[in-house]
Amino acid sequence: MKKHLWIILLALLPVLLAAQSLNDGYMFPGDETWEDPVYPVTNTPKFGLAGILGTLMADGTAYTQLRIKPEMSIWKVGIGLDLDLLINGAGQLRQQDWDNWKDILGKVLYLRFADRSDSLYFKVGSIPDYTLGHGLIFDDYSNMLRYPDYRPLGGYVGANTNSFGFGFEFYTHDISKNEVIAARASFEPLQILKLPLLKKLRLGLNVGADRNPYGKYPDSDHDGYPDVYDKFPQDKKAWLDTDDDGVADNVDIDLNGNSILDDPALNPYVNEVFPNIANIYPDYPFDTAVYPDSAARYVDNPSLWIYSLDYDLPLIKSGDFSLSNYAEFAVMEHYGSGLIFPGLAARVGIFDLKLEMRSFGARFLPSYFNNLYDEQRCQSVVTVSKEDGHRSYFLNTKQALLAEVKPGLGWFGYLKGNIGRIGYLKVAYQDLYGDELKHGKSLWGKLTIMPGRLPKLKEASLYYAQTDVDKVDWKNLRCVNAEISSRLVYGYSDNLNLVLKYSEYYSDLNADGLILGRDEVVEAVNFGVEFQL
Repeated sequence: MKKHLWIILLALLPVLLAAQSLNDGYMFPGDETWEDPVYPVTNTPKFGLAGILGTLMADGTAYTQLRIKPEMSIWKVGIGLDLDLLINGAGQLRQQDWDNWKDILGKVLYLRFADRSDSLYFKVGSIPDYTLGHGLIFDDYSNMLRYPDYRPLGGYVGANTNSFGFGFEFYTHDISKNEVIAARASFEPLQILKLPLLKKLRLGLNVGADRNPYGKYPDSDHDGYPDVYDKFPQDKKAWLDTDDDGVADNVDIDLNGNSILDDPALNPYVNEVFPNIANIYPDYPFDTAVYPDSAARYVDNPSLWIYSLDYDLPLIKSGDFSLSNYAEFAVMEHYGSGLIFPGLAARVGIFDLKLEMRSFGARFLPSYFNNLYDEQRCQSVVTVSKEDGHRSYFLNTKQALLAEVKPGLGWFGYLKGNIGRIGYLKVAYQDLYGDELKHGKSLWGKLTIMPGRLPKLKEASLYYAQTDVDKVDWKNLRCVNAEISSRLVYGYSDNLNLVLKYSEYYSDLNADGLILGRDEVVEAVNFGVEFQL
């Protein structure tokens, strides 16, 4: 089998050496463009082929990756596929990527019609950077955070009309679940008056929701215990196994596996097997050091809904200079509210700038649905008692953090500079102040260099962020709300690049506030060949 695979790879090599470069985006707040991307309308089919041959870590296993991304567009229709073949050290294809209809649909990178400025448009597939309004609800939310282990088929559909500029849009992160959803309606109420400046005023109404934060973790047997810590995910009558002997705790007479019969007062199942045994044998040396694991059961879904109203008013747009004013007010149902006012956005030559005044009430987090949300929405936590060693399993949601968020007042700033072919820099910072405020600071930064003196080195990028923290911690760069990404691109030939990519974010598995050990670091390393055709 392995020999045959290498023959296939060698046969494909001429194609691989001719392919198009893959460009990976970095999620960045405030980076939405003023003009939505416009796709060219073509009467004849346009084809493209991109791909990579290299290595990839998935589920803790190293794979050889052959990834091919063909694309085709004609008229207003475009389709892209992502055919990802992961082959382990034994030459075997990773089967879980191909064994059901959802996996097959997951090979569709996108299917689109028109663009977001058209009268009717839609896109289905992977959407790595969804922003709603001015970002108080959704800001660069990605449904690809856990790719390739999880490949949701998301999508949006919308329309724009000539009647007062009315438009609407609906979004879902996964059409098979519809848990993280959004909608927007906007219009230009003063368009008919033809007043200078004011006729361009656009009002927008937005809604975003997570209908089931626990949905991150499947519950196959629907017993209320998620598979991530359910030791018997296919049996709704069993869930824990403290001694890992294959016998469920609720039908085990020796919970800690020391071959001593448990005290019936501590393990009621002993009385079911040996009725009234404690009275019959009062001197029997029962095990009294019984500390079974415990697990939280979840039946009700704590949905979260956020609503906002925004406006945008273009003031100046002339050559290389643009200026607009905007604001947004958002309310979290059953929680708090937040306001951006005033907001100013400018484009001056090679620089894009934003400056916002922000005022947030108690129990409100801005940009709640950000690019890390799919990880933060819910995390599986296990704590171990220092006294008796028993384990407690439960889920921790981002929504639960809202109860401890205090009011804050401050500002948000954004700067992007694009210096020709040399490189560009992006920096964004949020600084909020308030009594007992613990989540008011955020920092995002990306530096990309395309060094002209080293012609073979096409790109060197570094991205780092800490969001919603008490203070930016430079001593402990690895923290729960941090992420880091880097990318090196070496030009081997005109149409062939060698690429090294690394990224990591963090999961606080024991809820101690620290990131310690490899188990709490979610990392991805990818080295391979980019090509273009």
